[in-house]
Amino acid sequence: MAAFLFALPLAAALVLPVQAEDGLATASLTAPALPGVLEIAVDGTKAGVGTVRVNLYASKAAFLKQEDAQAEVAVPEDGASKLTFADLAPGEYAAVAYQDLNGNGELDRGLFGIPLEPIGFSNGAVPVFSAPDFEDAAVSVADGATAIEITVRNLAGARRAGS
Repeated sequence: MAAFLFALPLAAALVLPVQAEDGLATASLTAPALPGVLEIAVDGTKAGVGTVRVNLYASKAAFLKQEDAQAEVAVPEDGASKLTFADLAPGEYAAVAYQDLNGNGELDRGLFGIPLEPIGFSNGAVPVFSAPDFEDAAVSVADGATAIEITVRNLAGARRAGS
């Protein structure tokens, strides 16, 4: 006989309301809102130009491959952008922010995949010859609000200026 294992998220709660008319009990799974909030301030952007997009990753396996959440906001005239991710399970997350200067919805890249638009990583991680590891960019999110700051930089411009 085969055994099946059902895994439920830790935040899930099983509720069993009883319907008395037919004598049947019905079960429904409800997941209350998770308590973690990650507030991200992005600086270093060109004021009033394009949008800031932040991709959030909840695991090393997904990092820079498939974001778990994404947020986007127009860059205001003062250049300071703030984005918030709510209902996060406590744990480690890494965020990547970039300024989409031309509004095409993606991070433009040049030769050897070097980003052509300003980019930054959480935890102050800086790419040297490649993107930083998840562990270098990871920040802890617990119950309540966690606030971080990401500074975006134009890596392609920095490399050209230094060559």
